[in-house]
Amino acid sequence: MHRRWLSATAILAGIAIVAAACGQAAPSSGGGADKGEIIIASNFPTSGADRASGRGPEAGVAYAVQLNGNIKGFKITHKPYDDAVNGVHDPQKGAQNFTDMVGNTKVLGVVGPFNSNVARATIPVANRASLVMISPSNTNECLTQDFPYCDPKPAALRPTGKNNYFRIAAPDTVQGPAMADFSIDTLKATKVAVWSDNETFGKGVADNFGKRIQAKGGQVVVRQDFDVKSTNDFRPFLQRAKDAGAQAIYAGATSATKGCIPRAQMKSIFTTDIPYLGPDGIGDTQCIKDAGDNATANMYFTNAAAEAAQDPANKALIDDFKAKFTQKEDLGAYTFPGYDCAKILLDAIGRAIDLAGGKMPTRDQVVQAVQDTKGLKLSTGTYSFDKNGDPTSATMAFYQYKGGDWSFVKQFSVGQ
Repeated sequence: MHRRWLSATAILAGIAIVAAACGQAAPSSGGGADKGEIIIASNFPTSGADRASGRGPEAGVAYAVQLNGNIKGFKITHKPYDDAVNGVHDPQKGAQNFTDMVGNTKVLGVVGPFNSNVARATIPVANRASLVMISPSNTNECLTQDFPYCDPKPAALRPTGKNNYFRIAAPDTVQGPAMADFSIDTLKATKVAVWSDNETFGKGVADNFGKRIQAKGGQVVVRQDFDVKSTNDFRPFLQRAKDAGAQAIYAGATSATKGCIPRAQMKSIFTTDIPYLGPDGIGDTQCIKDAGDNATANMYFTNAAAEAAQDPANKALIDDFKAKFTQKEDLGAYTFPGYDCAKILLDAIGRAIDLAGGKMPTRDQVVQAVQDTKGLKLSTGTYSFDKNGDPTSATMAFYQYKGGDWSFVKQFSVGQ
C-alpha cells in the first residue's frame, strides 16, 4: 500500500465531467460500441474488516469505467474481484482471482491488488499471460526493486522475463522514512516502539521506519513482530514500550491485521496520550472503530498517494463521484488513486487499439502502452513509469484523526 501524486481551465467547464476530472479528454469513442467488449478487472479486499480499505479503490475503478464506457468502438466494462477471506486479504484467494482473469480473454488489464503480499502472489500469474496490472497502493519495495534482503527477488516474480506490473504508489523505502521524519521533526518523538504484523507490507514498512529513526539519531526502544492470527493482546508489548520510555508507537500493519487494536489497549497502560503512528494500512474507518474511545488527535498515518481534493481542479470530479457513489466506504484515501489507475489503463487501451489498426489489441500491446505512458496528468498526479514499473515521481500525504474522521495534514512530492 502507499502513494505520491498530482488543470482544468475555464475552457473545460463546458466539457463532459470526465474531461473536467483530470484536465484531459477521455479516449475517443469512435462511434458505437459494436466492435466487442473489453473488461477492466479490479482486485481488492472488499468484505469484512478489509472492506474499509478495499472498497474505495474499487469504487474509483467503477467510476472511471462508468465515465469511459466506450473506447474507439469497444464497450468497456468493469469486473470486480474480492480477495478477502474471512474479512482479511488473502494471497491464495488473490491468485485464484487472477487465474480466473487470465482465462477470460476479454480482460485486458487489472487494477490492484491493494496489499503487497497479494501482489507477490499474483504478479507471476498475470505475468505468464502478459496481463497488465497496476496498483494504487502496493508499497513493498521488493516488488519492483532488487535489494540484498529481497526474497523473492523481483525477477522471480516475472517468469517471462518481461515486466507486466506497475504502481503509482511510492515504495516502503519512502513511506516508512517519511513517518520517521514526521515523528522526530514534527512530533519531537525520538524514542519509538515498533511492531508489525510480520506480513510483506507491514514488516517492510516497519523495518524502514525503524532504520530511519536510528539514522536520524532516535531510538527504537522495543521492536516486535506478531502472528496476528493468534494474537489479540498487545499489552505486554505496550508495557515494555512504556517501561523503555517510548514517546510514540509505530504499527507496521493494516486494520485487518489488527493495526489499531493496540491503540485501544494503550489507554490502560500509558498515563499520557502519546502518538500512535502507522502507514496507509490503518487509514480507514475500521482503525477508528478498533481504537475505540482512545481514538484521539494523536493518531497519524501516511498515505502513499496524493489527496485529490487538494487540487481545486478536481472539485467537479469529486462532487460528481460523491453524488453517484454514496456508500460509506466509497470515498477513502485510495478512491482516486484507484480511479487514476483505471484512467491509465483506459488511456493505454486506446493507444493499443490504434496500434492494432482499430481492432482488439493484444495483452502485450496493452502492457507496452502502459509502459509508454508519459506525463499523463490525472487527479492525484502526473504519471510516467520507469523500467521497473514504478512511477518516476509520486506524492506522500499525512493524515491525522480529528473530529471523528481522518483529516488531511500535508503532502509532498518524492522522486524514486
